[in-house]
Amino acid sequence: MTSRNFRTIFLSLIMIIYSGLLCGWAQQKSTTFTLQESIVFANENSKSIKMAQEDIELAKGKVDEAISAMLPNLSGSGSYTYFIEPPVILDEKTMADMQKALSSIFPPGMSIPPAVEGEATIPPSAETPQPGPTRIEADKHNYNVSATLQQPIFTWGKLLNNYKQAKLNLQAAEQGLESAKQQLEFDVTNAFYGVVLAQEFVTVSEKAVAQVEKHVQTANDLFEAGVATNFDVLRASVQLANVRSQLIKAKNALRLAKEGFKITLGFPLDAEVDVDGQLAYQPQEVDLGELLKLAQKNRPDLKQLELQEQAGEKLISIAKAGNKPNLMFLSNYDANFSTGYEEGVDRDWKKSWNITFALNIPIFDGLATRARVKQAKSGLNQIKLGKSQLLDGIQLEVKSAYLALQEAQALLDAQRETVQQAEEGLRIANLQHENGMITSVELTDAELALTQAQVNRLQALYDYTIAIAKIEKAVGRKF
Repeated sequence: MTSRNFRTIFLSLIMIIYSGLLCGWAQQKSTTFTLQESIVFANENSKSIKMAQEDIELAKGKVDEAISAMLPNLSGSGSYTYFIEPPVILDEKTMADMQKALSSIFPPGMSIPPAVEGEATIPPSAETPQPGPTRIEADKHNYNVSATLQQPIFTWGKLLNNYKQAKLNLQAAEQGLESAKQQLEFDVTNAFYGVVLAQEFVTVSEKAVAQVEKHVQTANDLFEAGVATNFDVLRASVQLANVRSQLIKAKNALRLAKEGFKITLGFPLDAEVDVDGQLAYQPQEVDLGELLKLAQKNRPDLKQLELQEQAGEKLISIAKAGNKPNLMFLSNYDANFSTGYEEGVDRDWKKSWNITFALNIPIFDGLATRARVKQAKSGLNQIKLGKSQLLDGIQLEVKSAYLALQEAQALLDAQRETVQQAEEGLRIANLQHENGMITSVELTDAELALTQAQVNRLQALYDYTIAIAKIEKAVGRKF
């Protein structure tokens, strides 16, 4: 074997291996989703869902904060102070005044009440009195340790209502998450079946192209046989160009549908994606009155506003308690120790402990409470108006989805046999055209009729499927 042949074989093997790796990489990058898998993936990656979950965590923090406000609060502190220049506790004048006062109270020779029996006197001092300190300074080293316990006893319901409001806001946030999930599920369903519909349109267009290509071949054969005219060939060629244009548009629409599907799922835009599903007719019997009742009972966004309305009422109660008396229990423990570190001086910690019941009675707060109550009432009224507006929107949404379902169902019933009839008509037209019994114009009409029937049938199936999804979202539950 020559070196040239060896190099050729080696390069061929390298290309085969490289092509296999590329195919494997492409397959690895392509992901196929069912509808349920799409919903699960979207729930795990949707930014709107993550934001709603963070709202719940925020509300949980508010609940914990409200609970902590009702529990005892214990704090401690400690300090060390060093005086570079100690302050004077007793100056020279004060010391002299004190000594003079003591001398006037206890003069030499004064009788003192006996401790046991007899009488004791202060004899005159024979020694020359030693001068005492002229002033007293504070110790340089000072230590302090303290602890404080506080416990609200009565706050006119302010703390309790604050806790209830936080709990209601937490429940409202949970309903907000459920509402976000239902909206996301509808968006995913809509995008999923949008891809399915686009794929079906591509299939219909490909079949139309294959049919018209056969038509062009037949027209050429008949023209060469002298049975058809050049007009028939030209018309068939024009029709082929038209259906090829439709196929290009259908493929582009499929690419756009997949891009929208990836965005809805939170799927990487640079990765390939496909769907595993089909448009199917599953009859559903629904009653408009029952749908309206279900919507008012199950809609999470309506429940969210109802909970927010209750929380708004608690906020009014909290605001009204702003100028009401409140009772607080306090206890303080304090220990002090100071020294100058002189030899022979022994000092102990000075300790104190007290308890206090503090009653606060607001007399005039500058009308601040009145202003807060006014704000709380205005906020509650806004929630009530929003709830009323939402109820009107829910009724319109339910009725719109119901009418869309009825329309799609009627179209499906009307088109039940249309596709089969159009397929049979095209089969007969092909046979007649091949035998020169009809012109290419009539065959083209049969082709267009089949394509239109298939498109209408697919569009009606899509509309019916989405109408069911709209009703499920409108009433807040699945059928």
